[in-house]
Amino acid sequence: MNGSDADGGNAREGGTRNGASGGESNGSTAAGDAGRAGSPAVGDPVIRPAVDDAGAVPTAADVSLNGTDRAERPDRVSSVLVAVGPGPHSGATVDVAREIADATDAWLELFHVVPSDAALADAAPDDDASGTVAPAGAADPDYAAAGERLLDAAEDRLTGFDRADRWLVEDRTAAGAVVEQSAYYDLVVVGAPTTGTVGRFVFGSTTDTVVGDAEVPVVVVEADGSTALDAE
Repeated sequence: MNGSDADGGNAREGGTRNGASGGESNGSTAAGDAGRAGSPAVGDPVIRPAVDDAGAVPTAADVSLNGTDRAERPDRVSSVLVAVGPGPHSGATVDVAREIADATDAWLELFHVVPSDAALADAAPDDDASGTVAPAGAADPDYAAAGERLLDAAEDRLTGFDRADRWLVEDRTAAGAVVEQSAYYDLVVVGAPTTGTVGRFVFGSTTDTVVGDAEVPVVVVEADGSTALDAE
């Protein structure tokens, strides 16, 4: 499978993974879809049809597919990296990713990035570089714990979908982490750009960078209203 290793061997330093391994998924989309009406024939592209169908998710106002020429196997999606953050598009992003995974029998990796010590050291005094729902007013916010709560909320939103892992990673930027890991997946799903420092760390410029630099196609999701994940 073109996803993360079963033993977490491609994990960046400081990252932790939980849940079942995506390495156990069946890489053949056609086999998993054999009994479904309107299933594509073996060898037919599946990425564009799956993304187009996912655009009908009620919580999504717009779903765009970028970089289709980067797909090594347009007829297969066996693993999807989902950038999970606190922005207003976060819930819709998870909803769309699930819809794509349902259509292609893919595994999902719920992926959240918290700032490394180096990122926090580089931040200006008034910056909130966390990119996560850190405790308000805390002198020393526990970004990792807040990130785990956000991943909990994303898992809860999947409502029983059982082909999902979760991964919390420390890095200087969310964009750098997502782009680096994109090579191990068939598709990346991110939220639309947002404003504010937190938004820029998780989405915002992250979205633009991921769309431009990821190794695989990127789906950008804009929510119909706020669908922010509840990480309390």
